[in-house]
Amino acid sequence: MEKSRVFKTIPYNRKKKGKEVKKAIGKGLKVILFLLHMINVLLDALFFLILINPVSKIVVVSMLSKTLQKEESLRHLLIKSSLVAFALLVLFAFGGSIILKDIFQIDINALRSAGGIVLMIMGFRALDKGVFFQVEGNKSLMDLAIVPLASPMIAGPATITATIYKASLMSPLYISGAIMIALIINLFISLYSLKITKVLDRFNLTGALIRITGLFIMSIGMNMLLHGIQSFFIL
Repeated sequence: MEKSRVFKTIPYNRKKKGKEVKKAIGKGLKVILFLLHMINVLLDALFFLILINPVSKIVVVSMLSKTLQKEESLRHLLIKSSLVAFALLVLFAFGGSIILKDIFQIDINALRSAGGIVLMIMGFRALDKGVFFQVEGNKSLMDLAIVPLASPMIAGPATITATIYKASLMSPLYISGAIMIALIINLFISLYSLKITKVLDRFNLTGALIRITGLFIMSIGMNMLLHGIQSFFIL
């Protein structure tokens, strides 16, 4: 009787171990897929971060700190501009293709090519003059939060074009997540831009960093323009 009981429990134990192995493999695959998904999100966030260009904000925020007396006002201004820019980009992520095709009847490749040209001009300006944007000093906090901080410095033509194009290829929710990560990093850099500016000015690196970033932006613009033209010939 005892031997028969032992032999009966062996198949049951094997089945139990087999189920546990399958569960472990399934969990491992889910973790791997999740990590790959997060890597893709971070890569897209890095792409948007390059377009948003936190380096240009360092110079602009250092200029704004001279006009704003309180540091809290500057922090409030940066947070408000990030929220406005995020709302604007999410709007284009979910409704950009409808706005383009149904209202303005613009092909996505035409917008991609135009955005590439805008990026090339903006990058060349930074490469040539060492300045991305110029800010007027006689504006209110709300005006500055929307123009130029929220748009065009964060949600500019190139960033909006990239948002609409990426959202047409992937999920708008996925793109919104990548944009949110990029904006959080950009906000963090902007909040500490005064300290960063002091370090960069000490080693005379601000102008060089702006010009290097401008070269990268020009390259991204050229890539968008060439792919947009190529898509017209393929179609």
